[in-house]
Amino acid sequence: MKKFTALFLSLLLIVGPISTVRASESNISRRGFIKMINETFHIYTVLGTEEAFSDIDLKAEDYFELMAAKRNGYIAGYTDGSVRADNIITRAEAALALDNLMELPQPMDGPVFADQKELPSWAVGSIQRVVARGILSADENGNFNGSEPLSQVDLDNAVAAIKSLGLQGREDEIKTIKSFNGFEVAGRLSVPAGEEKIDRLVIFVHGTGPNTYEMRRQNDISGIRFKYLDIYADNFTSDGTAFFTYNTRGISLGDEEPHYADIDENVYKQYTPQNIAQDIKYMIEQLKQDSRLSDADVILLGVSEGTIIAPLAVSEYGAEADTLLLMGYCNDNMRDVLEYQLGGGMSFFNYTLLFNVAGAEKITKEQYETDPNEIIDSLLGGIAFKDIDLDSDGLITVEDFTIMMTPVKDGLFEAIENNDDKWIAENMSTIMPPLMTDWFKAHFELPKTEDIMTKVDIPMYIFQGTYDANCPVQGTYDVQNRFKELGKDNLTVNIYDGYDHGLNFTQLLYGLGSHAFEDIFSTVEHLQISDK
Repeated sequence: MKKFTALFLSLLLIVGPISTVRASESNISRRGFIKMINETFHIYTVLGTEEAFSDIDLKAEDYFELMAAKRNGYIAGYTDGSVRADNIITRAEAALALDNLMELPQPMDGPVFADQKELPSWAVGSIQRVVARGILSADENGNFNGSEPLSQVDLDNAVAAIKSLGLQGREDEIKTIKSFNGFEVAGRLSVPAGEEKIDRLVIFVHGTGPNTYEMRRQNDISGIRFKYLDIYADNFTSDGTAFFTYNTRGISLGDEEPHYADIDENVYKQYTPQNIAQDIKYMIEQLKQDSRLSDADVILLGVSEGTIIAPLAVSEYGAEADTLLLMGYCNDNMRDVLEYQLGGGMSFFNYTLLFNVAGAEKITKEQYETDPNEIIDSLLGGIAFKDIDLDSDGLITVEDFTIMMTPVKDGLFEAIENNDDKWIAENMSTIMPPLMTDWFKAHFELPKTEDIMTKVDIPMYIFQGTYDANCPVQGTYDVQNRFKELGKDNLTVNIYDGYDHGLNFTQLLYGLGSHAFEDIFSTVEHLQISDK
Protein backbone atom coordinates (compact mmCIF):
# COMPACT_ATOMS: atom_id res chain seq x y z
CA MET A 1 0.00 0.00 0.00
CA LYS A 2 1.76 3.12 -1.23
CA LYS A 3 -0.21 5.82 0.52
CA PHE A 4 -3.06 5.18 2.91
CA THR A 5 -4.56 8.61 2.21
CA ALA A 6 -5.76 7.24 -1.10
CA LEU A 7 -7.53 4.39 0.67
CA PHE A 8 -9.37 6.06 3.55
CA LEU A 9 -13.02 6.21 2.49
CA SER A 10 -16.05 7.47 4.33
CA LEU A 11 -17.92 5.78 7.13
CA LEU A 12 -20.87 8.04 6.37
CA LEU A 13 -23.87 5.76 5.87
CA ILE A 14 -26.45 7.85 4.10
CA VAL A 15 -28.62 4.81 3.49
CA GLY A 16 -29.57 2.72 6.46
CA PRO A 17 -30.31 3.82 10.02
CA ILE A 18 -28.03 6.01 12.12
CA SER A 19 -27.06 4.44 15.41
CA THR A 20 -28.15 6.45 18.42
CA VAL A 21 -27.29 3.81 21.03
CA ARG A 22 -24.62 4.81 23.54
CA ALA A 23 -21.67 2.46 23.85
CA SER A 24 -21.30 0.25 26.92
CA GLU A 25 -18.28 -1.54 28.38
CA SER A 26 -18.94 -4.66 26.29
CA ASN A 27 -19.18 -2.97 22.90
CA ILE A 28 -17.12 -0.32 21.18
CA SER A 29 -17.93 3.32 20.65
CA ARG A 30 -17.13 5.25 17.51
CA ARG A 31 -14.49 7.06 19.55
CA GLY A 32 -12.90 3.77 20.65
CA PHE A 33 -12.99 2.39 17.13
CA ILE A 34 -11.34 5.53 15.74
CA LYS A 35 -8.59 5.55 18.37
CA MET A 36 -7.69 1.91 17.82
CA ILE A 37 -7.73 2.17 14.02
CA ASN A 38 -5.65 5.36 14.16
CA GLU A 39 -3.06 3.59 16.28
CA THR A 40 -2.99 0.50 14.08
CA PHE A 41 -2.61 2.44 10.84
CA HIS A 42 -0.50 5.31 12.26
CA ILE A 43 -3.17 7.90 11.47
CA TYR A 44 -2.15 11.00 13.40
CA THR A 45 -1.88 14.20 11.37
CA VAL A 46 -4.33 17.09 11.75
CA LEU A 47 -3.53 20.33 9.92
CA GLY A 48 -6.17 22.74 11.17
CA THR A 49 -7.60 23.13 7.67
CA GLU A 50 -10.38 20.60 8.18
CA GLU A 51 -13.87 21.73 9.20
CA ALA A 52 -14.54 20.29 12.63
CA PHE A 53 -17.40 17.92 13.27
CA SER A 54 -20.46 19.92 14.32
CA ASP A 55 -20.61 18.36 17.79
CA ILE A 56 -16.97 18.88 18.87
CA ASP A 57 -14.50 21.74 19.21
CA LEU A 58 -10.83 22.10 20.11
CA LYS A 59 -11.63 21.50 23.77
CA ALA A 60 -13.41 18.22 23.12
CA GLU A 61 -12.03 14.96 24.44
CA ASP A 62 -9.92 13.24 21.77
CA TYR A 63 -10.42 16.16 19.36
CA PHE A 64 -7.22 15.35 17.50
CA GLU A 65 -7.98 11.64 17.24
CA LEU A 66 -11.44 12.30 15.80
CA MET A 67 -10.17 14.95 13.38
CA ALA A 68 -7.28 12.75 12.25
CA ALA A 69 -9.88 10.18 11.20
CA LYS A 70 -11.85 12.84 9.36
CA ARG A 71 -8.78 14.23 7.61
CA ASN A 72 -7.86 10.76 6.38
CA GLY A 73 -11.38 10.14 5.17
CA TYR A 74 -12.48 6.93 6.81
CA ILE A 75 -14.88 8.81 9.11
CA ALA A 76 -16.83 11.60 7.45
CA GLY A 77 -19.56 12.16 10.02
CA TYR A 78 -23.32 12.02 9.75
CA THR A 79 -25.48 14.13 7.47
CA ASP A 80 -25.75 16.83 10.13
CA GLY A 81 -21.94 17.04 10.32
CA SER A 82 -21.68 15.33 13.72
CA VAL A 83 -19.41 12.46 14.69
CA ARG A 84 -21.37 11.19 17.74
CA ALA A 85 -18.20 9.77 19.21
CA ASP A 86 -19.86 8.08 22.18
CA ASN A 87 -22.42 6.15 20.14
CA ILE A 88 -21.80 2.52 19.23
CA ILE A 89 -20.43 1.47 15.88
CA THR A 90 -22.30 -1.47 14.37
CA ARG A 91 -20.61 -4.52 12.92
CA ALA A 92 -21.81 -3.58 9.45
CA GLU A 93 -20.43 -0.06 9.77
CA ALA A 94 -17.09 -1.40 11.02
CA ALA A 95 -16.91 -3.89 8.16
CA LEU A 96 -17.45 -1.14 5.62
CA ALA A 97 -14.81 1.09 7.21
CA LEU A 98 -12.20 -1.66 7.43
CA ASP A 99 -12.90 -2.82 3.90
CA ASN A 100 -12.57 0.66 2.46
CA LEU A 101 -9.45 1.26 4.50
CA MET A 102 -7.59 -1.73 3.10
CA GLU A 103 -9.18 -2.18 -0.35
CA LEU A 104 -9.68 -5.89 0.18
CA PRO A 105 -10.16 -8.17 -2.86
CA GLN A 106 -13.54 -9.76 -3.51
CA PRO A 107 -13.49 -13.50 -2.68
CA MET A 108 -14.33 -15.85 -5.54
CA ASP A 109 -17.24 -17.42 -3.66
CA GLY A 110 -19.26 -15.96 -0.81
CA PRO A 111 -19.21 -16.26 2.00
CA VAL A 112 -22.99 -16.44 2.26
CA PHE A 113 -24.51 -15.70 5.66
CA ALA A 114 -27.62 -17.17 7.22
CA ASP A 115 -28.91 -13.65 7.82
CA GLN A 116 -27.72 -12.25 4.47
CA LYS A 117 -31.16 -10.95 3.51
CA GLU A 118 -31.19 -8.90 6.70
CA LEU A 119 -27.80 -7.26 6.06
CA PRO A 120 -27.83 -3.71 4.66
CA SER A 121 -27.18 -3.73 0.92
CA TRP A 122 -24.47 -1.07 1.22
CA ALA A 123 -22.42 -3.36 3.49
CA VAL A 124 -22.83 -6.88 2.05
CA GLY A 125 -19.74 -6.77 -0.18
CA SER A 126 -17.60 -5.31 2.58
CA ILE A 127 -18.83 -7.87 5.10
CA GLN A 128 -17.96 -10.71 2.71
CA ARG A 129 -14.47 -9.33 2.14
CA VAL A 130 -13.54 -8.79 5.80
CA VAL A 131 -14.94 -12.19 6.80
CA ALA A 132 -13.08 -13.92 3.96
CA ARG A 133 -9.80 -12.49 5.32
CA GLY A 134 -10.64 -13.46 8.90
CA ILE A 135 -10.85 -9.86 10.12
CA LEU A 136 -14.44 -10.18 11.36
CA SER A 137 -16.43 -13.41 11.64
CA ALA A 138 -19.94 -14.82 11.65
CA ASP A 139 -21.40 -16.54 14.71
CA GLU A 140 -21.79 -20.29 15.18
CA ASN A 141 -25.10 -20.20 13.30
CA GLY A 142 -23.63 -18.46 10.26
CA ASN A 143 -25.16 -15.08 11.09
CA PHE A 144 -23.07 -11.93 10.73
CA ASN A 145 -25.42 -9.79 12.82
CA GLY A 146 -24.63 -6.55 11.03
CA SER A 147 -26.92 -4.36 13.08
CA GLU A 148 -25.41 -5.54 16.37
CA PRO A 149 -22.81 -3.40 18.16
CA LEU A 150 -19.16 -4.10 17.43
CA SER A 151 -17.71 -5.51 20.65
CA GLN A 152 -14.28 -4.81 22.08
CA VAL A 153 -13.43 -8.46 21.47
CA ASP A 154 -14.47 -8.07 17.81
CA LEU A 155 -12.18 -5.06 17.40
CA ASP A 156 -9.26 -6.68 19.22
CA ASN A 157 -9.53 -9.75 17.01
CA ALA A 158 -9.85 -7.59 13.88
CA VAL A 159 -6.69 -5.64 14.70
CA ALA A 160 -4.80 -8.86 15.49
CA ALA A 161 -5.88 -10.31 12.13
CA ILE A 162 -4.89 -7.14 10.27
CA LYS A 163 -1.43 -7.27 11.83
CA SER A 164 -0.96 -10.98 11.19
CA LEU A 165 -1.79 -10.39 7.51
CA GLY A 166 0.53 -7.35 7.29
CA LEU A 167 -2.32 -5.17 6.07
CA GLN A 168 -1.48 -2.11 8.20
CA GLY A 169 1.35 -1.17 5.84
CA ARG A 170 3.90 -0.13 8.45
CA GLU A 171 4.99 -1.78 11.69
CA ASP A 172 6.79 0.15 14.43
CA GLU A 173 9.06 -1.44 17.00
CA ILE A 174 10.75 0.30 19.93
CA LYS A 175 14.43 -0.67 20.12
CA THR A 176 17.14 -0.18 22.74
CA ILE A 177 20.66 0.27 21.38
CA LYS A 178 23.57 -0.29 23.79
CA SER A 179 26.18 2.26 22.81
CA PHE A 180 29.92 2.61 23.37
CA ASN A 181 29.92 3.67 27.04
CA GLY A 182 27.06 1.49 28.19
CA PHE A 183 24.53 4.19 27.40
CA GLU A 184 21.19 2.90 26.14
CA VAL A 185 19.72 4.74 23.17
CA ALA A 186 15.95 4.45 22.72
CA GLY A 187 14.85 4.29 19.09
CA ARG A 188 11.97 3.41 16.81
CA LEU A 189 12.29 1.02 13.88
CA SER A 190 9.60 1.26 11.20
CA VAL A 191 9.43 -1.60 8.71
CA PRO A 192 7.17 -2.63 5.84
CA ALA A 193 4.60 -4.91 7.47
CA GLY A 194 5.13 -8.61 6.93
CA GLU A 195 8.48 -8.36 5.12
CA GLU A 196 11.00 -11.05 6.04
CA LYS A 197 13.92 -9.49 4.15
CA ILE A 198 14.50 -5.75 3.65
CA ASP A 199 17.30 -4.50 1.42
CA ARG A 200 17.50 -0.85 2.55
CA LEU A 201 17.69 0.71 6.02
CA VAL A 202 17.57 4.50 6.47
CA ILE A 203 18.85 5.85 9.78
CA PHE A 204 17.75 9.43 10.44
CA VAL A 205 20.48 11.61 12.01
CA HIS A 206 18.86 14.49 13.89
CA GLY A 207 19.39 18.20 13.64
CA THR A 208 20.10 20.32 16.71
CA GLY A 209 18.15 20.11 19.95
CA PRO A 210 16.15 17.79 22.22
CA ASN A 211 14.78 15.50 19.53
CA THR A 212 12.76 12.32 19.96
CA TYR A 213 12.13 9.41 17.64
CA GLU A 214 8.71 10.94 16.88
CA MET A 215 9.42 14.69 16.75
CA ARG A 216 5.80 15.38 17.62
CA ARG A 217 4.50 18.88 17.05
CA GLN A 218 1.12 20.11 18.26
CA ASN A 219 -0.63 23.45 18.65
CA ASP A 220 -3.87 23.28 20.61
CA ILE A 221 -4.91 26.79 19.55
CA SER A 222 -4.62 26.31 15.81
CA GLY A 223 -5.62 22.64 15.86
CA ILE A 224 -2.44 21.34 14.23
CA ARG A 225 -0.82 18.05 15.14
CA PHE A 226 1.71 15.88 13.35
CA LYS A 227 4.81 13.74 13.89
CA TYR A 228 7.61 14.98 11.67
CA LEU A 229 9.31 11.60 11.45
CA ASP A 230 6.10 9.77 10.53
CA ILE A 231 6.27 11.47 7.14
CA TYR A 232 9.60 9.78 6.51
CA ALA A 233 8.51 6.46 8.00
CA ASP A 234 5.37 6.29 5.84
CA ASN A 235 7.19 7.17 2.62
CA PHE A 236 10.15 4.88 3.14
CA THR A 237 8.21 1.83 4.32
CA SER A 238 5.72 2.19 1.46
CA ASP A 239 8.68 1.67 -0.89
CA GLY A 240 10.00 -1.34 1.03
CA THR A 241 12.64 0.51 3.07
CA ALA A 242 13.13 0.26 6.84
CA PHE A 243 13.47 3.53 8.77
CA PHE A 244 15.12 4.05 12.16
CA THR A 245 15.30 7.11 14.38
CA TYR A 246 16.18 7.68 18.00
CA ASN A 247 15.96 9.88 21.08
CA THR A 248 18.89 12.24 21.53
CA ARG A 249 20.96 11.45 24.64
CA GLY A 250 19.17 12.73 27.73
CA ILE A 251 15.81 12.97 25.94
CA SER A 252 12.59 10.99 26.33
CA LEU A 253 9.08 11.44 24.98
CA GLY A 254 7.23 14.30 26.70
CA ASP A 255 3.80 15.93 26.72
CA GLU A 256 4.54 19.66 26.57
CA GLU A 257 5.07 22.12 23.74
CA PRO A 258 7.15 22.92 21.82
CA HIS A 259 9.40 19.84 21.65
CA TYR A 260 7.23 17.25 23.43
CA ALA A 261 10.46 16.03 24.96
CA ASP A 262 11.55 15.60 28.58
CA ILE A 263 15.16 16.62 29.26
CA ASP A 264 17.41 14.99 31.84
CA GLU A 265 20.07 17.72 32.00
CA ASN A 266 22.72 15.51 33.57
CA VAL A 267 22.46 13.06 30.69
CA TYR A 268 21.80 15.75 28.09
CA LYS A 269 25.34 16.98 28.73
CA GLN A 270 26.43 13.85 26.85
CA TYR A 271 24.74 15.15 23.71
CA THR A 272 27.77 16.05 21.58
CA PRO A 273 28.44 15.39 17.89
CA GLN A 274 31.22 12.96 18.76
CA ASN A 275 29.00 10.89 21.09
CA ILE A 276 26.10 10.81 18.64
CA ALA A 277 28.44 9.81 15.82
CA GLN A 278 29.59 6.85 17.91
CA ASP A 279 25.97 6.03 18.79
CA ILE A 280 25.28 5.82 15.04
CA LYS A 281 27.98 3.19 14.66
CA TYR A 282 26.39 1.04 17.37
CA MET A 283 22.93 1.54 15.89
CA ILE A 284 24.10 0.11 12.58
CA GLU A 285 25.85 -2.85 14.17
CA GLN A 286 22.91 -3.85 16.34
CA LEU A 287 20.15 -3.20 13.81
CA LYS A 288 21.99 -5.41 11.33
CA GLN A 289 21.66 -8.26 13.82
CA ASP A 290 17.95 -8.29 12.97
CA SER A 291 17.53 -11.08 10.41
CA ARG A 292 15.31 -8.87 8.28
CA LEU A 293 18.08 -6.25 8.02
CA SER A 294 21.19 -8.43 8.00
CA ASP A 295 21.83 -7.84 4.28
CA ALA A 296 20.37 -4.35 4.07
CA ASP A 297 22.31 -1.41 2.68
CA VAL A 298 22.52 1.33 5.32
CA ILE A 299 21.74 4.92 4.37
CA LEU A 300 22.45 7.69 6.88
CA LEU A 301 20.03 10.57 6.36
CA GLY A 302 21.50 13.61 8.10
CA VAL A 303 19.52 16.82 8.59
CA SER A 304 21.14 20.16 9.51
CA GLU A 305 23.52 19.27 12.37
CA GLY A 306 23.07 15.69 11.23
CA THR A 307 24.95 16.59 8.02
CA ILE A 308 28.01 17.05 10.24
CA ILE A 309 27.43 13.97 12.41
CA ALA A 310 26.68 11.48 9.60
CA PRO A 311 30.02 11.85 7.75
CA LEU A 312 31.81 12.10 11.12
CA ALA A 313 30.37 8.72 12.12
CA VAL A 314 31.79 7.16 8.95
CA SER A 315 35.15 8.92 8.72
CA GLU A 316 36.18 9.02 12.38
CA TYR A 317 34.34 6.15 14.05
CA GLY A 318 34.06 3.55 11.32
CA ALA A 319 30.28 3.43 11.04
CA GLU A 320 29.57 0.93 8.25
CA ALA A 321 27.14 2.92 6.13
CA ASP A 322 26.75 2.47 2.39
CA THR A 323 25.38 5.91 1.43
CA LEU A 324 24.96 9.35 2.99
CA LEU A 325 22.05 11.69 2.25
CA LEU A 326 22.50 15.20 3.65
CA MET A 327 19.61 17.68 3.92
CA GLY A 328 20.26 21.35 4.71
CA TYR A 329 24.02 20.85 4.60
CA CYS A 330 26.20 22.79 7.09
CA ASN A 331 29.73 23.22 5.74
CA ASP A 332 31.23 25.44 8.43
CA ASN A 333 32.39 24.72 11.95
CA MET A 334 29.63 25.48 14.46
CA ARG A 335 31.53 28.51 15.80
CA ASP A 336 31.43 30.05 12.33
CA VAL A 337 27.80 29.02 11.91
CA LEU A 338 26.94 30.89 15.12
CA GLU A 339 29.02 33.89 14.05
CA TYR A 340 26.85 34.06 10.95
CA GLN A 341 23.53 33.29 12.58
CA LEU A 342 24.01 35.62 15.57
CA GLY A 343 26.18 38.17 13.78
CA GLY A 344 23.35 39.58 11.71
CA GLY A 345 23.78 37.55 8.53
CA MET A 346 20.88 35.16 9.05
CA SER A 347 18.52 37.89 10.27
CA PHE A 348 19.23 40.12 7.29
CA PHE A 349 18.84 37.26 4.83
CA ASN A 350 15.46 36.41 6.33
CA TYR A 351 14.39 40.03 5.92
CA THR A 352 15.35 39.99 2.23
CA LEU A 353 13.03 37.00 1.84
CA LEU A 354 10.20 38.70 3.74
CA PHE A 355 10.43 41.79 1.53
CA ASN A 356 10.92 39.93 -1.76
CA VAL A 357 14.49 41.11 -2.39
CA ALA A 358 16.36 37.82 -1.89
CA GLY A 359 20.05 38.24 -2.62
CA ALA A 360 20.03 42.01 -2.15
CA GLU A 361 22.60 43.75 0.05
CA LYS A 362 20.15 46.38 1.27
CA ILE A 363 16.47 47.06 1.84
CA THR A 364 15.31 50.60 1.13
CA LYS A 365 12.70 52.44 3.13
CA GLU A 366 10.33 52.28 0.16
CA GLN A 367 10.79 48.52 -0.16
CA TYR A 368 10.19 48.08 3.54
CA GLU A 369 7.09 50.25 3.75
CA THR A 370 5.59 48.70 0.61
CA ASP A 371 5.36 45.55 2.76
CA PRO A 372 4.63 43.16 -0.16
CA ASN A 373 3.76 40.24 2.10
CA GLU A 374 1.88 42.30 4.71
CA ILE A 375 4.04 41.11 7.58
CA ILE A 376 5.07 44.34 9.32
CA ASP A 377 2.06 44.25 11.63
CA SER A 378 1.33 40.53 11.67
CA LEU A 379 4.88 39.24 12.08
CA LEU A 380 7.13 42.16 13.04
CA GLY A 381 4.84 43.82 15.56
CA GLY A 382 4.47 47.03 13.54
CA ILE A 383 8.12 48.05 13.97
CA ALA A 384 9.06 51.21 12.06
CA PHE A 385 11.84 51.37 9.46
CA LYS A 386 13.91 53.77 11.60
CA ASP A 387 13.89 51.32 14.50
CA ILE A 388 15.63 48.71 12.37
CA ASP A 389 17.97 51.14 10.59
CA LEU A 390 20.19 51.34 13.67
CA ASP A 391 23.14 53.02 11.92
CA SER A 392 20.77 55.63 10.43
CA ASP A 393 22.13 55.37 6.89
CA GLY A 394 18.66 55.20 5.32
CA LEU A 395 18.97 51.50 4.53
CA ILE A 396 18.43 48.19 6.28
CA THR A 397 21.64 46.18 5.90
CA VAL A 398 23.44 43.35 7.65
CA GLU A 399 25.28 46.00 9.70
CA ASP A 400 22.02 46.99 11.39
CA PHE A 401 21.43 43.44 12.53
CA THR A 402 25.05 43.12 13.59
CA ILE A 403 24.52 46.06 15.96
CA MET A 404 21.32 44.45 17.21
CA MET A 405 22.66 40.92 17.68
CA THR A 406 26.25 41.45 18.84
CA PRO A 407 25.40 41.68 22.58
CA VAL A 408 23.52 38.39 22.32
CA LYS A 409 26.33 36.68 20.42
CA ASP A 410 29.02 37.97 22.77
CA GLY A 411 26.97 36.90 25.78
CA LEU A 412 26.58 33.39 24.40
CA PHE A 413 30.28 32.94 23.65
CA GLU A 414 31.17 34.21 27.11
CA ALA A 415 28.71 31.79 28.70
CA ILE A 416 30.18 28.91 26.70
CA GLU A 417 33.69 29.85 27.84
CA ASN A 418 32.53 29.98 31.45
CA ASN A 419 30.45 26.76 31.29
CA ASP A 420 27.44 28.86 32.24
CA ASP A 421 24.53 26.62 31.25
CA LYS A 422 22.20 28.67 33.43
CA TRP A 423 22.83 31.87 31.43
CA ILE A 424 22.21 30.05 28.17
CA ALA A 425 18.93 28.59 29.44
CA GLU A 426 17.72 31.98 30.70
CA ASN A 427 18.80 34.12 27.74
CA MET A 428 18.79 31.99 24.59
CA SER A 429 15.55 30.00 24.85
CA THR A 430 13.67 32.24 22.38
CA ILE A 431 16.48 32.08 19.82
CA MET A 432 17.64 28.46 19.84
CA PRO A 433 16.64 25.07 21.27
CA PRO A 434 17.92 24.06 24.71
CA LEU A 435 21.67 23.35 24.48
CA MET A 436 24.48 22.78 26.97
CA THR A 437 27.99 24.28 26.93
CA ASP A 438 29.43 20.78 26.36
CA TRP A 439 27.64 20.65 23.01
CA PHE A 440 29.10 23.97 21.83
CA LYS A 441 32.65 23.16 22.93
CA ALA A 442 32.57 19.73 21.34
CA HIS A 443 31.46 21.26 18.04
CA PHE A 444 34.13 23.95 18.18
CA GLU A 445 36.78 21.19 18.24
CA LEU A 446 35.67 19.83 14.86
CA PRO A 447 37.09 20.86 11.48
CA LYS A 448 34.90 22.24 8.72
CA THR A 449 32.47 19.63 7.46
CA GLU A 450 34.06 19.60 4.00
CA ASP A 451 37.30 18.41 5.65
CA ILE A 452 35.35 15.54 7.21
CA MET A 453 33.54 14.81 3.93
CA THR A 454 36.75 14.43 1.90
CA LYS A 455 37.69 11.43 4.06
CA VAL A 456 34.48 9.61 3.08
CA ASP A 457 34.54 7.42 -0.04
CA ILE A 458 30.98 6.05 -0.12
CA PRO A 459 28.34 7.79 -2.28
CA MET A 460 27.03 11.04 -0.79
CA TYR A 461 24.12 13.23 -1.84
CA ILE A 462 23.43 16.81 -0.74
CA PHE A 463 19.96 18.37 -0.94
CA GLN A 464 20.11 22.13 -0.37
CA GLY A 465 17.79 25.10 -0.85
CA THR A 466 18.94 28.49 -2.13
CA TYR A 467 16.83 30.18 0.57
CA ASP A 468 18.49 28.29 3.40
CA ALA A 469 18.98 31.01 6.03
CA ASN A 470 20.53 28.68 8.63
CA CYS A 471 23.32 27.19 6.52
CA PRO A 472 23.87 29.25 3.34
CA VAL A 473 23.96 27.42 0.03
CA GLN A 474 27.46 28.77 -0.59
CA GLY A 475 28.75 26.04 1.72
CA THR A 476 27.39 23.42 -0.64
CA TYR A 477 29.09 25.08 -3.59
CA ASP A 478 32.32 25.15 -1.59
CA VAL A 479 32.33 21.44 -0.80
CA GLN A 480 31.32 20.65 -4.37
CA ASN A 481 34.31 22.63 -5.67
CA ARG A 482 36.59 20.98 -3.12
CA PHE A 483 35.63 17.54 -4.39
CA LYS A 484 36.26 18.61 -7.98
CA GLU A 485 39.70 19.90 -7.03
CA LEU A 486 40.51 16.58 -5.37
CA GLY A 487 39.15 14.57 -8.29
CA LYS A 488 36.62 12.79 -6.05
CA ASP A 489 33.43 11.72 -7.81
CA ASN A 490 31.34 10.32 -4.93
CA LEU A 491 29.39 13.53 -4.19
CA THR A 492 26.12 14.42 -5.94
CA VAL A 493 24.67 17.88 -5.28
CA ASN A 494 21.01 18.82 -5.66
CA ILE A 495 20.13 22.54 -5.38
CA TYR A 496 16.51 23.73 -5.10
CA ASP A 497 15.77 27.32 -6.02
CA GLY A 498 13.61 29.06 -3.41
CA TYR A 499 13.73 26.19 -0.90
CA ASP A 500 14.45 26.82 2.78
CA HIS A 501 16.57 24.98 5.36
CA GLY A 502 13.82 22.38 5.83
CA LEU A 503 13.48 21.91 2.06
CA ASN A 504 9.92 23.27 2.13
CA PHE A 505 8.67 20.53 4.43
CA THR A 506 5.47 22.49 5.12
CA GLN A 507 4.49 22.14 1.46
CA LEU A 508 4.94 18.40 1.72
CA LEU A 509 2.89 18.27 4.92
CA TYR A 510 -0.01 20.15 3.36
CA GLY A 511 -0.01 18.05 0.21
CA LEU A 512 1.50 20.73 -2.03
CA GLY A 513 4.60 18.69 -2.80
CA SER A 514 8.32 19.28 -2.36
CA HIS A 515 10.62 18.38 -5.23
CA ALA A 516 13.44 17.99 -2.73
CA PHE A 517 11.61 15.38 -0.66
CA GLU A 518 10.43 13.62 -3.79
CA ASP A 519 14.07 13.38 -4.89
CA ILE A 520 15.17 12.12 -1.47
CA PHE A 521 12.59 9.33 -1.39
CA SER A 522 13.27 8.48 -5.02
CA THR A 523 17.04 8.43 -4.49
CA VAL A 524 16.69 5.86 -1.70
CA GLU A 525 14.19 3.78 -3.65
CA HIS A 526 16.46 3.57 -6.70
CA LEU A 527 19.84 3.19 -5.00
CA GLN A 528 21.97 0.44 -6.48
CA ILE A 529 21.84 -2.24 -3.78
CA SER A 530 25.18 -3.85 -3.07
CA ASP A 531 25.61 -7.58 -3.56
CA LYS A 532 26.05 -8.92 -0.02
